[in-house]
Amino acid sequence: MTPLRRARAEFGWKVPRLIAALRRSSAQVGMTLGSDKSLKTTISRHENGHVIPGEDWRRLYRLAYGRTDEELGFLDTAPIPASNPADELRQRIATARRVDMALIRQMQQQVHHIRLLDRRLGAPSLLEQTRTVMATLIELVTYSLQPTVRAALSAVLSDAGTLAAWQALDVGAVQQAWGHYETAKTAAREARSPVLLAHAMGEQVYTLHDLGRLTDALSLVREARSLVSRTGPRLLLCWLDAVEAETQAALADEQCYRTLERSAALLPVDTDDPSLPFIALSEAHHARWRGHCLAQVGDAAAIDYLTSALDQMDTSFVRAAAGLQCDLAQALTTRGELDEARKHLTSARLLANQVGSVRQRRRIASVGLAA
Repeated sequence: MTPLRRARAEFGWKVPRLIAALRRSSAQVGMTLGSDKSLKTTISRHENGHVIPGEDWRRLYRLAYGRTDEELGFLDTAPIPASNPADELRQRIATARRVDMALIRQMQQQVHHIRLLDRRLGAPSLLEQTRTVMATLIELVTYSLQPTVRAALSAVLSDAGTLAAWQALDVGAVQQAWGHYETAKTAAREARSPVLLAHAMGEQVYTLHDLGRLTDALSLVREARSLVSRTGPRLLLCWLDAVEAETQAALADEQCYRTLERSAALLPVDTDDPSLPFIALSEAHHARWRGHCLAQVGDAAAIDYLTSALDQMDTSFVRAAAGLQCDLAQALTTRGELDEARKHLTSARLLANQVGSVRQRRRIASVGLAA
């Protein structure tokens, strides 16, 4: 099976579903697609390796799946343009010199806008955009000579890197996610921001979760918390404790109960912190997190927390809602309420398919309950 065909299998898409995704993205590429019949033939040739997709088709597939060329099995055949290295360097330095704080704020707003869209629409259609923003930021940081501008750009890059990594995890691209987290951590250090570094490390924990390296995940989140344990914002500390509790629950460690209580005690009354736009942790989200942990250890109290969170959840968090429904299905299955569990699993599957979440699809499959 070619990597391109494997990607469609991981998403659980039939060819008509892929065609619909390609049509939605075609305007961004400037392509006019033919009939469904002709597209089926083209896709088949690409997936079977009979025809190598051109650059426009590669971009379409990247937009549909959120994967890189390498992950989709595309070899780099583009010629490298000849240029004078010195002239190119002068141009890049000159471009970086035009960056000011107002432009950096606009770029930060752009990253946050992608984040809000990601919550509603899912990662596949937005990851390519996030990677493009990252590439621009990396270029500007590399050639920026002003320390304050360089640090501010690095802070935005760290935020964009963690967003791209989370999106990559969601489309099932763990190796890509790891690379983005490493970029985010390096940028956080350049920005001299323990908060950004702790956040990137805390999120990177989930790559270790997905690789089954839970002991390493626990060590990493504790290291992240140690960076900000004395001076970090309460919301960040609350979030890191919740990450630790989830890791402990996955290890079937009853310490998760104590860690959850510590996290709950830190949850601020006002959870909307403009300095932490990358953390969404309201009371409803915290209840969802607690319910998830309790479901992992087979505690029936998970159902109450998850049901409460479901009633309060902001509908814009579609991927999170899919995870919540999956947790409810797992908790109800443990209690033997299989018919009700199937209803929630069906809802979870529908939401996961809407946002193209390979990660949530895998979680749904792990419940082991037939629809």
